[in-house]
Amino acid sequence: MKKPLRNKLTLGFLLIGITVFGQEFGYDIHNISLNEYIQMEENLKSERIPTTSNHVSFSGDAQPIKFKRTEKKIADLITYYYFKEKDSIMSSVLYEWDVSNFEKQDNNQKSKKFQEDFISKYKNLKKDISTEFGEPKVKRNYSNISRLDSINTFVEKSTWKPNDSTEIEMYAIVSNYYEKKGAMTINPVHRIRLYIKNQTKKEEKTVPKLDEKKLSELENIKTDFFKVLKSKDLPKSKEYLSDIIKEKVTDEQLNMLIENIDFERQTELIYSGIQMGFDGSNYTLLQYKYSNDNSSPPNEMIKLIFDNKDKIVGIQPIKLQEKVKE
Repeated sequence: MKKPLRNKLTLGFLLIGITVFGQEFGYDIHNISLNEYIQMEENLKSERIPTTSNHVSFSGDAQPIKFKRTEKKIADLITYYYFKEKDSIMSSVLYEWDVSNFEKQDNNQKSKKFQEDFISKYKNLKKDISTEFGEPKVKRNYSNISRLDSINTFVEKSTWKPNDSTEIEMYAIVSNYYEKKGAMTINPVHRIRLYIKNQTKKEEKTVPKLDEKKLSELENIKTDFFKVLKSKDLPKSKEYLSDIIKEKVTDEQLNMLIENIDFERQTELIYSGIQMGFDGSNYTLLQYKYSNDNSSPPNEMIKLIFDNKDKIVGIQPIKLQEKVKE
């Protein structure tokens, strides 16, 4: 049960300081498990809704798990989590804002303000994702509706490729265009879809398992590392970090980290496993909670990530925070 979100990372992995549950989207599909996505929705007070239509998959996907989040200005968000039936590895996530999910009537035109809010939602998401992953490839006015009414229709698709095995695609169609000719009806469309896709090739999906001996070794490293942090011996603490992180970490970051870990409280391991990083490499993840924290999910956790040399490439205290209301 590691966190469903990431801070800004130094060279992709250095995580120092407090992170809070509460982010609304999880883009790192390789490092967020199904349980973590579900936990994120629960933290956001989303409503779990039934899957009413049968999802046909030829690649081993189970029926998706769906949640609904209430929106104030546009259509409510429905989230679809697609995962492998065999091992629950995430296949894709779809975030969908679509008026037609809730209003089925023909010629369902919307106000100019409503349309502006829809377009603004798309553009703000585009800006946020671009800040994280760079500028996308953009395609505009490619639908039949935009060809019929290009002046009053907004159609755009943005695509990001963070790495060879992840694709983020988002498109918006905002149109009040209505036409009925015989059996054919073109209705207004107010829709945003944001896809996060795991495109790892099948033969590359095998991830080594974490054996008990390695787990014990890493737990010992964690214990020693925490002792050094508690003593505030910054030079010594840097010896536990990977070379690429050691070059970038500052004393200020380490001091902030020390302030955000309660070394007087015992910790216990609640999750361990091997995860794929954005760079395609495998990393070992250990996640702890404080032993006297009996809440579910825990209010506070500490996440550590190790490279294949047993050096720390990430450490992150995590605190639970409910979704901030607009």
